[in-house]
Amino acid sequence: MITTSTYTFCMKIQYNYKLPHPIRLTKRNRVRFFIISISLVLVCVILNLTYRPFIYDNHINDLYFADTFTNLLGVPASTFLCLALTSKLTHKAIVYVSGVCLGLILYECIGLTFDYKDILATLLSGIITTILLSKSK
Repeated sequence: MITTSTYTFCMKIQYNYKLPHPIRLTKRNRVRFFIISISLVLVCVILNLTYRPFIYDNHINDLYFADTFTNLLGVPASTFLCLALTSKLTHKAIVYVSGVCLGLILYECIGLTFDYKDILATLLSGIITTILLSKSK
């Protein structure tokens, strides 16, 4: 049963993260977001084909970057893809990034390979992506 205080709390959260006026994304901006997303995916593929095997073959300690770069780049790539597929923004950037992070963390927990480093990389990338998107206008 939802109480009045719970409902009030949820409405305050919704109000705090909702934009005062929806922002309509132009086709040009949506194409830019799509290009950024595809570029990040391509960087991920290139790193996966070149960097990761090099690090593993030579036993180089790169502070787990070779293990976690897919999550580090996956959050902004997925966020920009979501922004490219929408026509207007009704919430602040943290809502979109949080949704992507939650989805990636759930996938990591449900998937066959649970790795805490990937979850930490997802959270770190989510924080960085939120800061970068909130700074840009």
